[in-house]
Amino acid sequence: AEELLRSARRVVVMEAVNDHTNIGAIFRSAAALGMDAVLLSPDCADPLYRRSVKVSMGAVFSVPYARLETWPKGLETVRDAGFNLLALTPDEKARSLDEAAPHRMDRVALMLGAEGDGLSTKALMAADEWVRIPMAHGVDSLNVGAAAAVAFYAVATGRPQL
Repeated sequence: AEELLRSARRVVVMEAVNDHTNIGAIFRSAAALGMDAVLLSPDCADPLYRRSVKVSMGAVFSVPYARLETWPKGLETVRDAGFNLLALTPDEKARSLDEAAPHRMDRVALMLGAEGDGLSTKALMAADEWVRIPMAHGVDSLNVGAAAAVAFYAVATGRPQL
């Protein structure tokens, strides 16, 4: 992980994402939207599993990735490399992505949790800031693959806003 972090500016950190379809979708979006690397908690699904590779359209081979051996202690490695740890959560207390302005940060690590459960309390507590995607029409959350794509776009460009 340390080697990947040296040259990266925008990284994805996944915790307990164990659905291969979600892993593939997140890798595809990470590649398309310019994320530099992906870090996986020890309990994430294998990106090289056939379903992950297929859904990613091969993007698992173009975005470098590594496993953080300890969790959530491994997040200290990310922070020590100069990254702002942003935890993506639907929690009302979180700042909206447009207010947080991750595209203006020198180094950003966007933390994503498993479908349904989201990030663990320990992971949320390890984050520098909680961020959320603004939603309309009473929708309270998106699936992790869709949320990742929206958040990656915000990291790259400064959007979305409602």
